[in-house]
Amino acid sequence: MLKLSGFGDEIAADFETQLREMRGMHLNHIALRNLWGTNILDLNPKQKKKAKDLLRKYGMGVSEIGSPLGKVLITDPWEKEWERYERAIEMAHYFLCPRIRIFSFYFPEGDKPEQHRAEVIRRLKEMAERAEQEGLLLLLENEARIYGEDGLHCKDLADSVNSPHFKLIFDPANYVTCGTKPFSQWFEMQADHIVHLHIKDCTFEGRFTPAGQGDGEFPQLIRALAERGFTGYATMEPHLLQGGQFAGFTGPEKFVEATEAFRKVCDQAGMPHREVRIGVVGMGFIGMFHCDAMRQVPEAHLVAVADTVQSPNLKKAEEKFNVMAYTDPDELLQRPDIDAVTLGTPSGLHMEIAVKAANAKKHVLTEKPIEVTLEKADRMIQACRRNGVKLGVISQRRWDRGMKELKQAVDSGALGKLILGEAYVKWYRTQQYYDSGQWRGTWELDGGGCLMNQGVHTVDCLQWVMGGVAEVTAQTALLAHEKIEVEDIAQALLKFKNGAVGTIIASTAVYPGMDERIEVSGTKGTMIMNKSDIVFRKIMGEEESADMGGKTERGSGAADPQAITNEGHVAQIQDFCQAIAENRDPMITGEDGRKPLEIILAVYQSARTGKPVKLPLKRKKK
Repeated sequence: MLKLSGFGDEIAADFETQLREMRGMHLNHIALRNLWGTNILDLNPKQKKKAKDLLRKYGMGVSEIGSPLGKVLITDPWEKEWERYERAIEMAHYFLCPRIRIFSFYFPEGDKPEQHRAEVIRRLKEMAERAEQEGLLLLLENEARIYGEDGLHCKDLADSVNSPHFKLIFDPANYVTCGTKPFSQWFEMQADHIVHLHIKDCTFEGRFTPAGQGDGEFPQLIRALAERGFTGYATMEPHLLQGGQFAGFTGPEKFVEATEAFRKVCDQAGMPHREVRIGVVGMGFIGMFHCDAMRQVPEAHLVAVADTVQSPNLKKAEEKFNVMAYTDPDELLQRPDIDAVTLGTPSGLHMEIAVKAANAKKHVLTEKPIEVTLEKADRMIQACRRNGVKLGVISQRRWDRGMKELKQAVDSGALGKLILGEAYVKWYRTQQYYDSGQWRGTWELDGGGCLMNQGVHTVDCLQWVMGGVAEVTAQTALLAHEKIEVEDIAQALLKFKNGAVGTIIASTAVYPGMDERIEVSGTKGTMIMNKSDIVFRKIMGEEESADMGGKTERGSGAADPQAITNEGHVAQIQDFCQAIAENRDPMITGEDGRKPLEIILAVYQSARTGKPVKLPLKRKKK
């Protein structure tokens, strides 16, 4: 996956013009080099703030601090260049970009590179050590007349510095201008060190061209990167009208031409390069959780956040991610540059916002449960269908290692005919947890208690592996908490459509809180999943797995709702973005999210009436 960026100063001197034109090209990132004719290392405080505000306004990220560090003679005083390096570090932190572009120094005319190798490596090692202290990444660009002019010298530097905070930019045109073939000669030897691309092409005669039209071997390069599963930034630097030592110029029209040419190369090579621009609505704990998860999804680009109340996390997200923050979700939904929204609001507010988002042609990924009534869930599904947008429902436990293993065993018939499926969610929540939000523990906004809020993921996983539920007999009780309307203990007997039977037990009153568990038995064997791992697997004719009992360190919400880790969310958000790009259904659709909701509502109905309840539930008469 390539995250496309560009040196905006090749479009115009004015920074806002750079951003506006790049957004028109559907680029989501910019390399900061020259803003208003001033180099990034020389911006004054007023310019810095204005630049950061404009990045937020246009929903743009920063791919790299495009510094000229290292474009000085190796014999020049090191102290002066180090001062500029400290300035680059300051800019990297200020613009929330952990990547700084550097070069490996010119050497006096007539000298051989090897004469200065030791000093080049000493300086770069010192810079890498400083980068490690600051949590930053140095990106070395290959360039003519510096130590890193060819692939051999670039590899030498990467191997010698030997730091995870020092990696390579691969610039094909810069190799061509030195008379060498970038892919044929240099790619394989550097491949493990390359994390970033600069996109300009050139002929051996010295004429810059759009990617794929010169001697830069772009089709071979991008195809090879796609085969390696490469993920990183690709920064447009076309130089179509002018190229220089410290900058180039292409102009807006030519920049469009260059960008489209590179996208065509990517499409032909099978390299994904289109990100989904996302807004998050509902900025409690889970909304912030979504924002953090998106940072690990190459296909996702966070643009804005919103809430129906003045949540402290609005300001926190604005500062942490440099995104627009709205106190009215409608303002976020009105932005034409947002492709999709994720919902972290109270469950009973999902439908209202999802329908508005669908009508605004935004794809929707909502937290569990999909809603608190089937009528509301159906309105969400219908609105998204009517508007031709995707609807996904978070059920991140389906991505757990153990869950995948259990599902595969069931689907392959390894367990034989299913006879028994059991789910246990014996968690603990303090009274303070329920007191922390007026919506918690209410029928209107929470939709239920331990089963609807905490147990829904496990219910979903159970029905996913066992098949549809035909009948429910249940009891619920409120025994350990005060001032809430819903249950803190629930137990249900299930009859599945395939003839198997089962049990669900859920609670938020079991101190100190235990890992959730699913047990599935068939005529040929039994498997037990504890938290995210299979801890018991006995199947007729199958040897016991050598790594049985190995554990994945996934956090559990058994006692602390904020102790969960985001691996499952990362995987599901990535699947959702890929579904949009590929125009397919996400792994968990609105219809899929409706299934556990219906089972839980049947549990509540049985508990109220004291009678078995058959599924599907009867629709209420209008």
